[in-house]
Parts: sequence; C-alpha cells; structure tokens
Amino acid sequence: MKFCTHCGKELFDEAVICPGCGCATGSATVQTASADLVRKLAEKVKTNGIIWLVIGILQILAGVFANWFVLIVGVLNVVSSVQDMNYSKQLPDNPTGIIQKFEPVTGPVITLVYNLIFGGIIGVVGSIYYFVGIRSFVMENKAAFAD
Repeated sequence: MKFCTHCGKELFDEAVICPGCGCATGSATVQTASADLVRKLAEKVKTNGIIWLVIGILQILAGVFANWFVLIVGVLNVVSSVQDMNYSKQLPDNPTGIIQKFEPVTGPVITLVYNLIFGGIIGVVGSIYYFVGIRSFVMENKAAFAD
C-alpha cells in the first residue's frame, strides 16, 4: 500500500488517481488510465447513440400510426443519436471539454421532459442511461477528464 502525497489517504499500489482528492499519484500509468477512461466514455456515448436511435425509430413509427407529436420527438431523438455517434468517434482523438459537456443537466432534463410528455415512457430509458451510465461516469472521474 502507498499513501497520497496530497491528502494522505491510503492507496492501492496500482492506483493512478487518489479516490480521496482526485490528484494523480505520480504513477507512470496516469496517461494510460486517462486514455482508457476516454475510450470507455466513447463506448458509453456510442451506446447512448444506439439507444436513442432505437427509441427514435420506435417513436417515428408510433408517430406515423398514432400521433404526429411522437413523430417530431422521434426525429429529434434520431438527430441526437447521430450526434452522439459522431461525438463517440471524435472523442478519443480530441478529449477536451468533457466536463463542460456532461456537467450541465439542463439539456438532458429538457430531453427527459419532452420525451416523457410527448414521446412516451420509452424515451425515459435513454435519459436514464445518460444520467446513470454517462454523466455519473464523467462526474466520478472528473479529475481524470479535467482539461
């Protein structure tokens, strides 16, 4: 076991970031850990894109046969899915601004609300994945993602 030089918290030998204060432990693998975290985030964003694509397609089909409001929400969700998939491809090469992108909650809350009201309960699934799978991952690893 080793100890953090910044806060004194006990660390596992393989730790690259202190869980107490978020500072680097001085290990040579900090760069690798950050690259691994960015790669994991890119995978999560891609998964989010796939989830929103499926949701959007289902909503478009429901909109064609039931209510045109659902059609509009479905199109918005498909556009969002394409943006997420593009971002997931760009993220490993340009991992800047991650905290600024995922820390605010206004946009995701608006998405959750309009999906709940107009897009049906299925739209809530994508929002839940975003908050639990992506945003919480970024906030837990905030020190590693800091520019």
